[in-house]
Amino acid sequence: MGKNKLFRLLACMLVFSLATSTITMARTGYREPARNITRIVDTPNPPQISVSPAGHHALLVEYTTQLSLEDLAEPQAKLAGIRILTRYNIPRRSYFVQSMKLLDLASGQTTPIELPAGAKFGFPTWSPDGKLLAASWYKKGGSEIWVFDPFKGTGRCITPPRLNSVLIGPSWWSRDSRHLFVPLWPEKRGEPPEAPIIPESPEIQETDGKVSQVRTYQDLLQTDHDERLFEYYATSQVYRYDVKTGKGSKFGKPGLLSHINTSPDEKYSIVKILEKPFSRTVPVNLFAHRYELWDGSGKFLKVLAQIPVGEEIPIEGVKEGMRNPFWQKMRPATMCWIEALDGGDPNRKADFRDVIMAHDAPFEDSPREVIRLPMRYSGLDHLERENLALAWDYDRDTRWIKARVIDMSRSNVASECQIIFSRNYYDQYQDEGSLVYRMRPDGQTVGIIEDGDWVYLEGKGATPEGFRPFLVKMNLYTHEKIELFRSGLEAYESFIEFADPQHKRIVTAREDIETPQNYFIRAIEENRVGTPVALSNFEAPAPELKKVRKELIKYQRNDGVPLSGTLYYPLDYKPGRRYPAIVWAYPREYTDAATAGQVRSATNRYARISGTSILFFVLRGYAVLDNTEIPVVGDPLTANNNFVQQITAGAEAAVNKLVEIGIADRDRIGVAGHSYGAFMVANLLAHTDLFAAGIARSGAYNRTLTPFGFQGERRTYWEAPEIYTQMSPFTHANKIKEPLLMIHGADDPNPGTFPIQTQRMLGAIKGHGGTARMVVLPYEGHSYEARESILHALAEMFDWFDKYVKIRRK
Repeated sequence: MGKNKLFRLLACMLVFSLATSTITMARTGYREPARNITRIVDTPNPPQISVSPAGHHALLVEYTTQLSLEDLAEPQAKLAGIRILTRYNIPRRSYFVQSMKLLDLASGQTTPIELPAGAKFGFPTWSPDGKLLAASWYKKGGSEIWVFDPFKGTGRCITPPRLNSVLIGPSWWSRDSRHLFVPLWPEKRGEPPEAPIIPESPEIQETDGKVSQVRTYQDLLQTDHDERLFEYYATSQVYRYDVKTGKGSKFGKPGLLSHINTSPDEKYSIVKILEKPFSRTVPVNLFAHRYELWDGSGKFLKVLAQIPVGEEIPIEGVKEGMRNPFWQKMRPATMCWIEALDGGDPNRKADFRDVIMAHDAPFEDSPREVIRLPMRYSGLDHLERENLALAWDYDRDTRWIKARVIDMSRSNVASECQIIFSRNYYDQYQDEGSLVYRMRPDGQTVGIIEDGDWVYLEGKGATPEGFRPFLVKMNLYTHEKIELFRSGLEAYESFIEFADPQHKRIVTAREDIETPQNYFIRAIEENRVGTPVALSNFEAPAPELKKVRKELIKYQRNDGVPLSGTLYYPLDYKPGRRYPAIVWAYPREYTDAATAGQVRSATNRYARISGTSILFFVLRGYAVLDNTEIPVVGDPLTANNNFVQQITAGAEAAVNKLVEIGIADRDRIGVAGHSYGAFMVANLLAHTDLFAAGIARSGAYNRTLTPFGFQGERRTYWEAPEIYTQMSPFTHANKIKEPLLMIHGADDPNPGTFPIQTQRMLGAIKGHGGTARMVVLPYEGHSYEARESILHALAEMFDWFDKYVKIRRK
């Protein structure tokens, strides 16, 4: 063959190859569902509201509902459990602010706040006096902090483009609203350390006989180069900027600063600084660190505590030594912290688990004990009176939580303190609400106290009919309550914030089945709220969602455990017809049947559908049982002994109910779930014949790959090998005969759900002749954020259930 003919033949082959390659790409590239679905996915979320600390005004903030694949492909360094966007020097983000408006709570008028075109801002924070806003402008090459005057609608940059929020920040206000503290990367730090072409040494780790039972964390440091990169990106120097003049000065020295907390009188700061050697077994929050005390200018005074790396913390345990240091509110400079009295080991018997310590400035005498807690410390609420607080502790075995009134100025005896709240943590019917806080003009955030001994509480208001949010006043000492507001059943309305410093008006968010969420203001007169006055009028994002019908359905498991779920009817529903149906669930653990059977949903809310929500199926002729309760009930230590039996009983009860009420055919029901819900889906397909097919997203399927516990399981694989084996659907892949679609983010950072779980599960099913499909979404994490990924995942889900559920099984 001549050269010319050979070249022509090769050219034709190349063209053909490129053509077929293009065809293949079109066939296997990113897909989109029908336009009506895409339109709803692209609809912006309603603005978030943030009431000014001074009252009378609020901020309406619109932000992105999704990212782009280009956003997710942004170069990043995965170091010490953090994903750092290297061109920004910030942690990976999932949203950006698009617009801001100032809302006058009296007139309802809005004033736009001008943002630079195309800018990507973080969520703004109010100054304590309610006059200014601060927000981060995230930019490639270096981000910066802007200060906005919302009353003028203008903003300006006050820092150089060197923001470093990898460990701390991105900014915080001084208590007098005159300064902003901002972490920047050091000047003249140079270029990032280059990775060696040839490895510097073998990767070596060793164990020296100490027990170290840690979860399967991801993105850990692995090499010496990783450690240098981490130090490069995480080191920051804090500056204090005068927001009026824009002038900045250094505050303290540069370092691996991960927390700074300044005293109410602003004369001292507690500073947490990470220390070497860095761990290659645990993420940054468990690294060795020290607490330092600085003065008001940032000058080092002394080391408060040295805390070793947390590699040896028992499962569900805590660190020994100082932890969670904070400043007592309403006092100039009283430092407080928590210490474990049981070695941080929940398995060790102890009369007291934790102690709250206090130390008054100038810190020359010995620290004093405030209270020894019988259970593990879980928080402290400062009240708007000097030395008055609520101390919370929690028992992991009984799931019990308590709050005691304590006097921070003296030593308290737990058994003698008045208990204000006491309940099972998961018992929502008995949840009396959370304290309502306010920011004082001096920048301190405290629980509101009025009329001597009365506090405000707000909560979801779980009832057997669904959530009914509330706002009440409660006397701390008599426990008497005055209900100011409770949502009705015709609409869902929740308390947002007080609209004025006198607490005479409240801002609420209200919606119903036909109207999306809008904001309202109500006056409080004689301990009752008045008629709501609209502050916004956001239109329905999709007219067809007004037609979505839903109802709360209740039923029982075969052992009598009460269950419930929210049934969404297909958009074209006609009574008397049966439809393909989907059960969407996430198994949760409870200590008793009564708590497990509580209703945890609301049917009077607008059907806002976004992202990869399973509710999109109602627009395609399916019934969806959402928030299906599939509980695992029992002692937290042993409840998983019959995990499969319990989720089977819960799923069977749900299927029976759907068939009984005439909405579904028994042989046209699919099951779907995310994360632990995906784990449930695979188990149900392996152990039952209840479902025609399944969709499992971001799941784990082989529990031997998470040998030191998972979810609520605290036993290790070696303590309960039969439980790990029995619970793993991977073990029973040979039994999975119904089609299973598995979707996973390629960069899933969640401990335990790394993508290899899905890859190995597909191989196991394929090896036994089952039907399965694996979709790995590039750059995605545990949840899916890019528009391309969201639309593709929906298209895959629709195709799967249309093929295997909508068509009647033979």
